[in-house]
Amino acid sequence: MNKKNIIVLILSILVLTGGACQFKMGKEKEEVPADAGVYKTINAGEEWKQIKLVPSISGAPGSIAKVSVYTMEMDLQDNNAIYLGTERSGIYYTYDGGVRWNHIKSFPKGKVYSIKVDPKNKCVIYATFKNSVKKTVDCGRTWETVFIDNDTKVSITALAIDLNNSNIIYAGTSKGVIHKSFDSGNRWSTPFYKIKDSIIKFLVDKHNPNIIYLATKKKGIFKTENAGVSWSDINSGLKEFKGYNSYKNLFFNVSKKDSLILVCKYGLLKTEDGGISWTSIPLLTSPGKADIKVAMFDPKDNSIIYYATKTTFYKTINNGSDWTTKKMFSSKSATYMMSDPENSSIMYMGFSHPAIKK
Repeated sequence: MNKKNIIVLILSILVLTGGACQFKMGKEKEEVPADAGVYKTINAGEEWKQIKLVPSISGAPGSIAKVSVYTMEMDLQDNNAIYLGTERSGIYYTYDGGVRWNHIKSFPKGKVYSIKVDPKNKCVIYATFKNSVKKTVDCGRTWETVFIDNDTKVSITALAIDLNNSNIIYAGTSKGVIHKSFDSGNRWSTPFYKIKDSIIKFLVDKHNPNIIYLATKKKGIFKTENAGVSWSDINSGLKEFKGYNSYKNLFFNVSKKDSLILVCKYGLLKTEDGGISWTSIPLLTSPGKADIKVAMFDPKDNSIIYYATKTTFYKTINNGSDWTTKKMFSSKSATYMMSDPENSSIMYMGFSHPAIKK
């Protein structure tokens, strides 16, 4: 039998057997679910919808569905203006509450730990990139580097702006050094102070901007009452809670003065006296058992609390006495959650792809 007849015979057998034998050229790549990016609810967490559209003037529109969100920043002057600091893609923004997203192409691609919008001028924005602080004065069209840490192995990991005097900028590093500018980033006092642990976040008190809280990676929470001239360790009231210094997040309970929430390995801890004393918020799980990814208080009603683990979304309307639960709507890990300060039924949640370890 010649070669041509052999090929015909093989093809005939395949047809008769319904193609039971299939030849695969190489290994098929498994499709990764596109459920990262940002989700939004307009009914206080009852329903969530992925908001992902990136318009395009030519061809098919883009998407942020596979973008890893590290941080989110809402413009205090415009609740529909939101900036995303990403794990690898630089900065995205929306001016319409997430209906459409745009990528800032003038900003370099890479990890962005922190973004801050000038509270008095929405077109002035600061963002971290590697060991530098970048600034735009034209709403992101162009950027200039206003600070570079001489240590190339350091990352600028946190930014803050004085809410009364936006000329004053704080920058914290992965090695616990605080830098401060008094003139909108033109010159810097460096170093201004040293904490000696990676600085994760600044919180500036809206009632008194001389009061700032600082969260570190492993050494707990610090506080200044003189605009950063000196800092005090406020962990004495936290030490009874095992895992308090395994930081996950820190945020203000904005509906009550001097009240903050610490998200840590123990769970959710609350202070109502500026960090002097702390109490735990009762959860459905025992202390240390809930791997909380994100949490948030309702800005209008501090009895309403939300938090999310990898698999479950939780809500209480009575300070944790009772909780309702829903299955998480994304297979990725939540990294950030925030609400519209004017309409607390509107909330946003960012997700990482893959999971980001905070």
